[in-house]
Amino acid sequence: MALPKHHNLRIGINLLINFICIICAGAHPSDFSARIVDTASLEHFQTLSDSITSQSHDLDSSMHGDGSNMATRELLSSVSGRTGRSSGAQLTRSSPGGTLFSWGLKEWRLGRTTGDASVPEPALVNLTVISIAASRHSAIATVDGVVWTMGHNDSRGGGGHGSPPLDASGQLGRGGTREPGPVEGPLRGKFVVQVVTGRYHTMAVTADGELYSWGLNDWGQLGRQAVGATSETDPSPCTAGASCRSGIPGLVSLPGAVRVVGAAAGRYVSMAVDESGRLYTWGHDGCSNGGKVPKRSQAYMPRLVQGELAGKRVVAFDAGYVFWLAATAEGEVYTCNSQDDGYAGTLSNRRPHNNAGELGREGDPLLPGRVTGALAGKKVEAVAAGREHAVVSTSTGEVYTWGSRELLMGRDGSSKEPGQAMATMAGDNIRFVSAGEYHSGAASEKALYGWGSNGYFCTGVGRGNPVQRLKAGGERGDVFQPALSQGAIARGGWQVQAMVAGFQHGLAIAANKGGSGSGSAREHEGSLFERGAARGLGSTTNNAHGHIVAANVGGVGSSTGSSLSELLPVDAEAVASGDGGGGGSDGGGGGDGGRGGVGDSDASTASAAGSASTAANLPRFSDTSAPDYHTRYLAPQLHPIELNASEHWRRHVRSPRYELIQAQSPDIWKLLPPAFDLRFKNPCWTQEGRLRCIPFFHILGVSKCGTTDLYHRLSKHPLFFKSRNKGPHWWDECIHPPKGPCTAPPNGDFDGYVDLFANAAESIRGNPQGITGEASSNTFTSAAGVYLRGPSMDRNTTVTMPELMREASPFLRNIIIFRNPVDRYFSAFYYYRWWTPEESPPGPEEFHETAQKDIATWRTCVDQRGLKYCVRHYHPQQLVKGMYSEFITDWLAHWPRDQLLFLRNEDYSAKTREHIEAVFKFLGVRQPSEAEWMKVVGMETRNRNSNKYTAMLPETRAMLEGFYQPFNERLAKILGDDRWLW
Repeated sequence: MALPKHHNLRIGINLLINFICIICAGAHPSDFSARIVDTASLEHFQTLSDSITSQSHDLDSSMHGDGSNMATRELLSSVSGRTGRSSGAQLTRSSPGGTLFSWGLKEWRLGRTTGDASVPEPALVNLTVISIAASRHSAIATVDGVVWTMGHNDSRGGGGHGSPPLDASGQLGRGGTREPGPVEGPLRGKFVVQVVTGRYHTMAVTADGELYSWGLNDWGQLGRQAVGATSETDPSPCTAGASCRSGIPGLVSLPGAVRVVGAAAGRYVSMAVDESGRLYTWGHDGCSNGGKVPKRSQAYMPRLVQGELAGKRVVAFDAGYVFWLAATAEGEVYTCNSQDDGYAGTLSNRRPHNNAGELGREGDPLLPGRVTGALAGKKVEAVAAGREHAVVSTSTGEVYTWGSRELLMGRDGSSKEPGQAMATMAGDNIRFVSAGEYHSGAASEKALYGWGSNGYFCTGVGRGNPVQRLKAGGERGDVFQPALSQGAIARGGWQVQAMVAGFQHGLAIAANKGGSGSGSAREHEGSLFERGAARGLGSTTNNAHGHIVAANVGGVGSSTGSSLSELLPVDAEAVASGDGGGGGSDGGGGGDGGRGGVGDSDASTASAAGSASTAANLPRFSDTSAPDYHTRYLAPQLHPIELNASEHWRRHVRSPRYELIQAQSPDIWKLLPPAFDLRFKNPCWTQEGRLRCIPFFHILGVSKCGTTDLYHRLSKHPLFFKSRNKGPHWWDECIHPPKGPCTAPPNGDFDGYVDLFANAAESIRGNPQGITGEASSNTFTSAAGVYLRGPSMDRNTTVTMPELMREASPFLRNIIIFRNPVDRYFSAFYYYRWWTPEESPPGPEEFHETAQKDIATWRTCVDQRGLKYCVRHYHPQQLVKGMYSEFITDWLAHWPRDQLLFLRNEDYSAKTREHIEAVFKFLGVRQPSEAEWMKVVGMETRNRNSNKYTAMLPETRAMLEGFYQPFNERLAKILGDDRWLW
């Protein structure tokens, strides 16, 4: 909620005072945005990433607002913030966060010791996971950037290379048992975006480009100048050698202080790629040393891979026991033998290199060489290396394998060269691949597949499944071709974000997008599964300039949903050219420079007189002619509503985290009915003889972006019924347990919140197609752990605002408006004024001084506490609210894309009627008559204030534009449209 205008608070005061005022005055985060998605959109990734240069770039400085090269940031922005990476597809797939699934050998490496280990089932459901890694132990990174490890902390599976089996080889990076636990020490305060596991060591990539390692170091695989002597349990300092190890994370000594964006690990080799796409290896590997394994004392030093990979930009890579492979931006695949024999040097006779065909090619096995054959003309995007076999997927969703034997390849034919292995995957769009020791896997966004030895249930196909070659009377056997995994994901409703294969198990990340198979809490409701899920709707639309605008908008039960892993600019050329501009003189002149859009406080529409006089002549959004720049982004976001709220609620399957979510707001579920009344479009039910209703839609924000104006224009429609409080901010302000009336008298609980819609309910009783909603403009920026029934930034909870609202009202239609963050900040400065009415308002010089202080406060906070902390603590508040990209991930992780509508304030101002018409379509209500339209567009603009004040100085605007540039670039990348660059 906005700070009261009379509140004596100067923007830019210290964190403690700011935090106290937030609690007292109810200041909140504001807005976020969503992404237009298509499962094929990743095909555009390489086109986009071709613009990435080899120039070094400091991500921290970009987050500070310093000038920087946008092209270089393209890649980095994917691994900053809350987007994770997993092995085998480090730079082509991302994970915004979801539930951990595990299967295989039932040990703590699964993150669970209960349930059916033969199929993928949820584990550690109290954690939201963004990265996974698996070997004989497992590691995950959570949405908070924290590393958790579980499983074996010893090398009793065989040390090798002169190391005896150790009881504590240190790969868990912490004390304690095999049960899951967080890794702290030097990682405390770091935000980890990727975890990597070798056989006996672990690595972690941070958002600021650092690489940490820990565990066994007998061949220098930790890449550290010296390990040990840091605790009583560590040995003497060493760079390599028998029993050399460290159980404490330490920085990898990469040359030239390069910034790491991805890593991989085999048994005794480690790999990393820097921001320019250059590949490094260290440990037991000669591929970066002219084909000769370095002396053991020198093996720890990362070396740049040259040869045929020189000048190539690597985008995906993985390491197995005896080899590694890497895919380039062009989609070519290169392989090289690490010169281990697969048995850690314990065999009496070393086997020939490429003995199992693991390289998929002829030529020198000790230097990088290109794999051709069936891959010629294909564009490989994801890769995985097993013990001595490879699995890759292409931009067209096909899987190719080679190495080892038929069982692991999932096909017949030669193991020495690539061959297609699809079987039951035919027709699916494979995006993820995995390779364990004796099993393989692949996944689309909606399904998991496995093949290979199922002796430990590694394939995920379950017990007794006839796809296995079973022994008489047995329940497990070999799976010779890719087969559909069983369990919850196979039933639909889950969106896969990542998968990896361990030594004897598998892990995946999947987000619950609703649908009949996304959980088990309501499986007793047979009709839920008998009727099936609603048909998912997807569209690909050409815009006025012929660029493809893709939208993946899975409806209720759609297993496609919206994917943060593929949210890249739909047309890189359009982004680069700035096609259509970012709002300009035709976007409505502002009171502070006319940078596109109206420079007012919470509204940006054409003048009332102008709107009224031209209403009859305004072009319709539904016109068959190609829409112009201001409106063409709307159509791909609009899709029919196939279920009313009651049916949507009935089909909704509770999240695996339901108990955690419910515990944050038990008063909600105490009041919500088992079913809503089917007679009404809006979610309503009868309680003690009276009709009660809750919102059908929310305008989530962002504050000072036009939310008030939009809400009141919508309310002019005869089927829109207002709440008693346009923006009660109940979800982010009225704490639980209730401590007073808050904005929902008399107690501030959910019952009081529902009473805010009592008048609307009476109107809906007589108008069954009527709807109600609210516009709490800070709800969007209450994500990212900022607010949840009161401040949550320091609360011990992993539940977020988008997650709570999705579970409580899964039918909601959510609207978000963004405005040039510079203009939004200027508007907020005057709206949340700290001067008295008797004083003259501050001028442009004082605004410039305030902006300088806020930016300095932000930079100091980031330097000392990190980006995540400063966003989560709103430090400083109004500056952070314009960082839309930092809040969007949480919403897209929990809400289907077709229930999110993103508007741009400047376009709304230029084409008000067309935008309102689009909102009506989004909400599924009839279009107004011409007389009704006159009321909608003829209404006086609400909350226009900033045009009353002197425009900001040109140098102030330039400073703020530079500050917000990296955040805008990330938002534009997420939404696939250059209009968000402003």
